[in-house]
Amino acid sequence: MIMVPSVGAALADYGAQVIKLEPLEGDLNRRGHHIPGMPVHDYEYCFLPDNRGKRSLAIDLKAPESGAIVRRLVEGADVFLTNHRPKALARLGLTWPGLRAMNPRLVYAHGTGFGDAGAEVDKPGFDSVAYWSRSALEASLFPTEGWLGSLGYGSGDHPSGMALLSAVLMALLARERSGRGTRVSVSLLASGAWSNSVMIQAKLLGAQFLERRPREDARNFTGVYYRAGDRRLFKMAIVDTARDFPKVCRAIDRPELAADPRYATLEARLKDGRMRELIAICDRIFAGQPMAYWQRALDEADVPYSVVATYDDVMADEQMAANGVFVDIDDPVLGRVRTVDTPMQVEGQPKVARGPAPRLGEHTRAILAEIGFPRQEIDALADRGVVSDKI
Repeated sequence: MIMVPSVGAALADYGAQVIKLEPLEGDLNRRGHHIPGMPVHDYEYCFLPDNRGKRSLAIDLKAPESGAIVRRLVEGADVFLTNHRPKALARLGLTWPGLRAMNPRLVYAHGTGFGDAGAEVDKPGFDSVAYWSRSALEASLFPTEGWLGSLGYGSGDHPSGMALLSAVLMALLARERSGRGTRVSVSLLASGAWSNSVMIQAKLLGAQFLERRPREDARNFTGVYYRAGDRRLFKMAIVDTARDFPKVCRAIDRPELAADPRYATLEARLKDGRMRELIAICDRIFAGQPMAYWQRALDEADVPYSVVATYDDVMADEQMAANGVFVDIDDPVLGRVRTVDTPMQVEGQPKVARGPAPRLGEHTRAILAEIGFPRQEIDALADRGVVSDKI
């Protein structure tokens, strides 16, 4: 729904012609906004970020007549992207050996839930289970007092998609040198493990994992969340504790704490409940001023921190705006609208003007004509329900 389409979105941003093959009823992600609990809107907003700038060909790949269409598309393609499970690809005649025979220069990119081998290759996989749950990332998000809330829609798919994009680009470079295409793949399972690789590495080496503690008794006073006087939640990220502890003390206007033998070193803070005392001190201090005050103080002291952003904060984020995180597109339904840009930038290679996400089957007839199907045959294919151009 998201992982593999995100690769096409990134390629389209740099001028690739991306044709999205959709079932006659449309990509499932067109209906993602109907999932219970999703933000309420009439427009298929889940589909927009990963499919803007593409062309839609609505086709029944199970119909025997679809084989001729797929062959012509594959023969002229540089990259074939798929998220189907292996058993479905076999049924549809879309396996790597089959498509390689049609086009030896083809780069075949397969995004999977659980990888290319093992007993689970044909299991259905979404990022919420294959990326978050199986990697232990999700378990690490459970606070002692309860669950944090639902995971962001597609938040494991997008980093996995960027890994698959990297594999596609490496394969294209290799093809420039060898003249031959190849198959590349990325799984949500492996991508989730890579995202959590440092903690998994600790386990692989037999490291001792420490028991959970309640917030007030945390091992690091800079690693917990605090509330400012206006109730805004924020956190700091202090890695070099020896260097940065005095900075925090300056920010909270308690520079004497940096020289206090009870708190001056990490070793001292970990003894006799001192870390608990520091957390309580910071709670009282931070509650005394609004977040805007602490933003200035933490910035001046060069302390790494962030407000825990709401979606309203994201919309107003000046740093995101300065770096082109959002881009405007003209949508035939919504008019002028902002969407989230793909994250990479290539100096000297600007992205093309972003187009809207296609309506279902919007380009079916044009694409078929471009690959050599006469109008009468297109009409016949539409009449038999092999393709559709109903928008």
